[in-house]
Amino acid sequence: MSFAPDVIVTTDYSPATIALVGEAKASADNLDEGAHQLKQYMLRMNCPVGIILTPTVLRIYKDRFVGRTQDSIELVGDFPSAELFEAWQPVANTASAIESALVGWLDNLAHTGQVGVGDPRLQSVIGEHILPAISGGRVSIVRPRVWES
Repeated sequence: MSFAPDVIVTTDYSPATIALVGEAKASADNLDEGAHQLKQYMLRMNCPVGIILTPTVLRIYKDRFVGRTQDSIELVGDFPSAELFEAWQPVANTASAIESALVGWLDNLAHTGQVGVGDPRLQSVIGEHILPAISGGRVSIVRPRVWES
């Protein structure tokens, strides 16, 4: 099965242009495996920013567009995600709750520009990498999920 991210943000000036892709995961286990798939998708779609959100980690990637390989995509960093969850209050640490928190945070960020975190380093990274990519954009869930109990 081909990888598709959980969330995409398209630009307001071109709905076909994907400005950010996001993946919600219930656990921080195997982030590198998920990162490989995310980066491949970023390359295929010419997407400049990719993120993976777990209950404990927000991982941010940036494509420098210096080539057509994953080497062009750098890991900006891993940041604590607890503040994002405080603001969006998912019911549980399930993938659907994390996806909801991701959508809520990105949608708010795209439309208000309010970063909503106190960590100055994370504020700076969001302001430098995520906010310019998604400002005024449209946040969409890529595909409905079927969750197993």
